[in-house]
Amino acid sequence: MNLYRLELRKIRLSVYLRAAAGICAALLSMGLMFLFIFQSEGVTGPGAVTEPYGSWNGLLALTAALAFSCFSVLSAVLAARLIVGEYCGKYAVLLLCYPVKRIEMLAAKCMTVCVFTAACTCAGIVSAMGFLYAAAQILGIKPQLLEGNYPVTVLACSLLAGIMSSQAGLVSAAFGCRKRSKMAAIVCSLILVCCCANVIVISPEHIVWVMAAMAFLFTVTAGFICRFLAARIETMEV
Repeated sequence: MNLYRLELRKIRLSVYLRAAAGICAALLSMGLMFLFIFQSEGVTGPGAVTEPYGSWNGLLALTAALAFSCFSVLSAVLAARLIVGEYCGKYAVLLLCYPVKRIEMLAAKCMTVCVFTAACTCAGIVSAMGFLYAAAQILGIKPQLLEGNYPVTVLACSLLAGIMSSQAGLVSAAFGCRKRSKMAAIVCSLILVCCCANVIVISPEHIVWVMAAMAFLFTVTAGFICRFLAARIETMEV
């Protein structure tokens, strides 16, 4: 346990917390811009539900897509620091000499990435949507509501976005380890974001099911890739 605590002290999570706070502030700003776009376009009537800015589900989809994009890159940066930098850097010999099973140490690092990313992503989306709701009430803007139990929808999408972002970070870290490069991990996360972020806004009225399917695919993919990464580290020599 003391070794795990030592590893956590080496990370300096405060740096990543400040980055997460900056992303949350950006989400609040972009959400406010979405509301002003809706008001300026004057989207009303039955057709409004098909417009991303004309319904709360559409606003949630846009916010979730932005949060997934930003926090996936942050997750990749953290994973590159914890996994790629440690196992492919000059201090790998020290890490591999710890009197702890390698697979357990790797699992602890992966869990740190997942918990940190999921918590920050969930907090970012929930705070952004709460801010949007308060701003809409103050400004008199009334996007249409597609779901009866909307707070549950927001919470579910926040958790799913957190899972997706954390798994994207692990996939990127595995790719970075293969290339023995932190930059390769970050580039991989950018490619994942470019390919997957737009899928979230395809069907705002079914956003929970869309994100659940994406989260499942990300988790399964990350699970297979991390097993290969663990096997490689288990037999790694420096």
